[in-house]
Amino acid sequence: MGDLSKLKIGIGQVEIVEGQPSRNEAACDRMVERALDVSADALVVPNSLTDESDVRIIGLNDSRIDVAGNVVVLDACGETYRIGIGRACEGCDFSIVADLRPYTVMPDERMLPARSIVVRPVGMREEGKKVLAFDGGSSVVDGAGQVTMRLRDDFQEEFRLVDFSAAPESEPAAQTLPPGEKLLECLVQTIRRFDAYVLPFGPKWIVGLSGGLDSSITASLLSLALGPERVVGYNMATRYNSEATKSNAAQLASALGIALRNGVIEDLVVSLGNTLLQYGYGTDVLKGVILENVQARTRGNLLSTFAAIENGVVVNNGNRVECALGYATLYGDAIGALAPIGDLTKVQLFDLARRVNERTGSEVVPSNLLPTQTERGLVWETPPSAELANGQRDPMKWFYHDWLVSRLLGDGLLRPRSLDAACCDIMQNYLDTRLADTEAGPWVGYYGLDDPQAFLADLQWVAGSISRASFKRIQAPPAITIASRASVCARPDSQMPKEPSTRYNVLVRTIMGMK
Repeated sequence: MGDLSKLKIGIGQVEIVEGQPSRNEAACDRMVERALDVSADALVVPNSLTDESDVRIIGLNDSRIDVAGNVVVLDACGETYRIGIGRACEGCDFSIVADLRPYTVMPDERMLPARSIVVRPVGMREEGKKVLAFDGGSSVVDGAGQVTMRLRDDFQEEFRLVDFSAAPESEPAAQTLPPGEKLLECLVQTIRRFDAYVLPFGPKWIVGLSGGLDSSITASLLSLALGPERVVGYNMATRYNSEATKSNAAQLASALGIALRNGVIEDLVVSLGNTLLQYGYGTDVLKGVILENVQARTRGNLLSTFAAIENGVVVNNGNRVECALGYATLYGDAIGALAPIGDLTKVQLFDLARRVNERTGSEVVPSNLLPTQTERGLVWETPPSAELANGQRDPMKWFYHDWLVSRLLGDGLLRPRSLDAACCDIMQNYLDTRLADTEAGPWVGYYGLDDPQAFLADLQWVAGSISRASFKRIQAPPAITIASRASVCARPDSQMPKEPSTRYNVLVRTIMGMK
């Protein structure tokens, strides 16, 4: 066994870019230079975002490395060290583990192996409809399993020398962000990397800027990540748009310094109605949901045209609850190259709006979009609305549906349950009066869901909407995925109808029979 007090080994927490070996090599070279500056004997860097066994150990300053299976023999400073790759190996001085879990706002309780260097990369990985962020936070763990050193976890590169003799947590992270601030930083950094990796031609980002909360936050994130000159907002009003939201759009664009173009789409909607006459339909068919969807698709068409004119790409403004429930119009507001807030609930957006305003030092996101919580529930100055019909308000029961959608998607579970099983668990909790002990407790009474029939009708509407919206999610843009492994984008979607289970039917009958 080698004397670890003599060994100077560095951790290089580098940015890994998939499919760009030359870029990754350059990042490694930067860490080698820093390691040489402090006369390190060896350097450890991650070499992949997908393969936990792909770790590089680079010998420096006349050190010699031999590899025998999953054990590396390092001759340095007159000592010989046996280093296990992956889980701790018997007879090794210490292990090196590449931890490739992406950032998530859900806690992860996985145990770290004793006496190890846990190296985590920074960067972004696109995985189907998931855009995953890696935050860093590499660490050193002593023989008792205690963390003795942790690198910064703010999505930035860092180099540190390992001190195996340090006391637990005696060297805190260079920068550890509080959860809300870290979420904002995750979104900003991941937008920046997505833009650089996927869209290296530097396009303008086209935002349908309605003056509502979702588009306001999306425009703010793009501006923080890429600069206001890369963002163009478009307010596409109809007769149903309020002066409040149109004023909000102007206020936000001015505060951010982004370009804003205003227009009215009424003529296009009327023209479409006139075109229907050629196909034997009367203009009177343009009403209700059909008219709402025509307006949304007209906006999507315009945004795509603006993107072509500006050599840009359209951003998607949808949030997690909308995506889950299918509360979006296919080829309308469901388009886009990226959905920055597609894995965030509305409640998370309330906090994020305040974080954006704190970071910018001004009221960028208008305060009239944020609810005030009272003993009787929520008070809105400008309630959420698609503004596609007179007096329209979003049908969601905010706070309660944010919680419910997260539970139905299986947040915090490594293997999400089926939608049927998730509904059964929630119904059982309702029967056992355990919902009062959850985050949903205060909202059950506020929304009148303490009435069994109302509770059941609402649950069936939400679950049914999730099931019916699968075809929309299949065609939805990729989203920055931060909620959990059970993200909206991570959940496998199938358009095949499914019969309810026996347990589900029994629970429904039991709730229906409650007085």
